[in-house]
Amino acid sequence: MNSADDIKSVAVSGAGVMGHGIAEVYALNGYPVWMMDVNDELLRRGMGYIKSELKTLIDNGFTTEEEADKALKRISTTTSLKEAVEGREFVTEAVTEDLKLKRRIFSEMESYVSEDAILASNTSGLMITKIARGLKRPDRVIGTHFSVPPHIVPGVEIIRGKKTSDLTFKIAYDLIKKVGKVPFVVKKEIDGFLLNRLQLALNREAFYLVEKGVATPEDVDICLNSVLGFRWATVGPFRQIDSAGIDTAARVWKYLLPTLANYKKTPKMIIDKVAKGEYGMKTGKGIYEYPNIEEAYRKRDDGFLKTLKVMKTIWK
Repeated sequence: MNSADDIKSVAVSGAGVMGHGIAEVYALNGYPVWMMDVNDELLRRGMGYIKSELKTLIDNGFTTEEEADKALKRISTTTSLKEAVEGREFVTEAVTEDLKLKRRIFSEMESYVSEDAILASNTSGLMITKIARGLKRPDRVIGTHFSVPPHIVPGVEIIRGKKTSDLTFKIAYDLIKKVGKVPFVVKKEIDGFLLNRLQLALNREAFYLVEKGVATPEDVDICLNSVLGFRWATVGPFRQIDSAGIDTAARVWKYLLPTLANYKKTPKMIIDKVAKGEYGMKTGKGIYEYPNIEEAYRKRDDGFLKTLKVMKTIWK
């Protein structure tokens, strides 16, 4: 395989929150997709999510009923990893963040695929080099980290392991662009990559401010939505500092940095919520309450899609 054009079919291991959405992306872009999970119930649930999400895409003008029907017909489901990956040129692993589990799956996938097939992980922060350790061909392993919800969010992290080949990187990068996503590159492996390190740093401060009684979760969200999120949608932190003035940033950092949250443990609010089984939208209650879970997801996606429409006009 010499280019992304040589990829004719793909497979996704995992039909959960990330896996079903990744399968949906490839199917919408014309690729036959084999989606695998450990039992039929998980596969039925994953296909249910896809059907619901396709309806939201239709309602927002991002696809048509005809194209959605074609996408659904391109997706095959199976509980056999061998059946899913055998003969595919590009395979994505999207299982839970467990290094031992991922390594076992990659070892098994490697035994089924052709010599030049690419094995990608959707890990949100585990080292690609560690995932590929022990494989015969670590040069064809790469990270392609989609974000929730993967069928909408445009950005995808591309992460090289120490032994990832230039060809593997180029093919994966080009494929992500072919399916309409916006790739950004992690040049040097680090736990959490770019996205989750930046996200966690901000979330740590957000929970700190709430736990200290400085603000409510609602007002923290409003602050981010109406100011930081608004600005960062068009200019990232580096361009924002350029526009505000690096000299001003230096003065602010000098007095403010020592006061920021720097704890290394999970916030008490998170620990308490987990103990109560209040995991967020998927359980109907987290920081906020969601009496209608399906409607909550639909409203979220409607908002994302409206934002994406605007962003596409800015990126032109």
